[in-house]
Amino acid sequence: MRLILIRHGLTDDNLKKRYCGIRDVGVNKFGQQKLEGIKNKIRCLKVDTVLSSDLKRSWQTAKVIFGNKTCKIIKNPNLREINFGKWEGFTYNQILKRYPSAYKRWLENPFSVDIPFGEKLPHFIRRIKNELKKIINLKKIAFSNNSNLRFSVVRKVPYAFLHHKLDKTVALVTHAGVMRVILNTLLKIKKQDFWHFKINPSAIYIIEYKAHLKPKVYTLKNG
Repeated sequence: MRLILIRHGLTDDNLKKRYCGIRDVGVNKFGQQKLEGIKNKIRCLKVDTVLSSDLKRSWQTAKVIFGNKTCKIIKNPNLREINFGKWEGFTYNQILKRYPSAYKRWLENPFSVDIPFGEKLPHFIRRIKNELKKIINLKKIAFSNNSNLRFSVVRKVPYAFLHHKLDKTVALVTHAGVMRVILNTLLKIKKQDFWHFKINPSAIYIIEYKAHLKPKVYTLKNG
């Protein structure tokens, strides 16, 4: 099967570098324009199911990209971003001033920090893994500290790559944190490399998964 991961379009919070987890903000005009371009590039893609976070920015993204297709778009609250608690709505610099020690540790080792009144990272990861298992029918998926896979397994491919057919294609329209957990899980990225993937607004990753084989992961070239 093929799993397409799409981060929501650009928001004003993204531009202002504000932490936005469960804050329900929408895609801005620049984000909308970008999404229209993506919609046109993948207009021939056959998608069986679209699952979207129920937060506005993801739902808007799903509707723009897939709204004209015959597949059903399903809201799934378990695909929400992590709840940043007291950090919600604050910029990086504002958090650094208010919570200097915790924020520095968050950037260095997020597993060592509980965000005040936020969702604990292990709980967030477990939530996303549980959804992933339902989607791709895996009995067990987990981080590994003994991976032989390296980051180079992620290849850049043109949009035309999406036109070759597989038995099933599911699109997830969601958030950077959710996508990071899925990619880290399937590629068995070590915990200390948790922040490896830089996932911009409107970023697209494609995961091709066959039972008993290592998943192949691609990202789309710009243009």
